[in-house]
Amino acid sequence: MRPWALRNIGRAFVFQQNNDPKHTSLHVRSWFQRRRVDVLDWPSQSTDLNPIEHLWEELERQLAGVRASNADEKFAQLEAA
Repeated sequence: MRPWALRNIGRAFVFQQNNDPKHTSLHVRSWFQRRRVDVLDWPSQSTDLNPIEHLWEELERQLAGVRASNADEKFAQLEAA
């Protein structure tokens, strides 16, 4: 991630992720610190600041009760939604 960001964004980038426990674990925080990656402080329960959450909610609403028999069928349903 860091090499790509340095090439494409430059040195002044800040990484953003939500407060999911796997993102805030000591192991992950240490990994970012060792690589000198700045991580944006993110308030908990902040779905309004994270537009992708609105997309997931809309997809869940549109596909409520829709079953798929395999992964290809599910991808087709997602693309159609």
